[in-house]
Amino acid sequence: MILSDIVILICLIFSAFFSGMEIAFVSSNRIYLEIEKSQRSYTSRVLRNITQKPSRFIATMLLGNNIALVVYGIFAGERILQFFFSDSVFIGQDPSILIVFYQTLISTIVILLTAEFLPKVFFQIYANLSVKIFAIPIAFFYYLFFPITYLIIKFTDIVLKRFLK
Repeated sequence: MILSDIVILICLIFSAFFSGMEIAFVSSNRIYLEIEKSQRSYTSRVLRNITQKPSRFIATMLLGNNIALVVYGIFAGERILQFFFSDSVFIGQDPSILIVFYQTLISTIVILLTAEFLPKVFFQIYANLSVKIFAIPIAFFYYLFFPITYLIIKFTDIVLKRFLK
């Protein structure tokens, strides 16, 4: 029980981080970013590398967020059921559809507040600072997810060229 709670919390933190960094990158001042990238610090070099291809940066944030949300869903579904509902709630009814409904409703509210809305507001307000401060952790995921994001981007390029010309 404690382990699943820790996994759920970590997933929410990662989802908030990836959602927030996505909006921070989009909202950041381009002139500020260029000035930061021209500095001679390690962080500036990292920032230069991870922002060279904006589509790969965004793909990394989306992939990280999706992984965090899937793992969250796996662990949170059972935990929500244990925490909020007893067997007595479903007496005389087929509980399967109600369980899915309640799990979805509660998970959606938790995710929207803790991993989407609040982080995006915060990261948008502090967009420039967030991009600078989190450049190194983002670089870790940028390179970790590189093979997957590379394939995703290549696949979407092929689909876009073939079907949308």
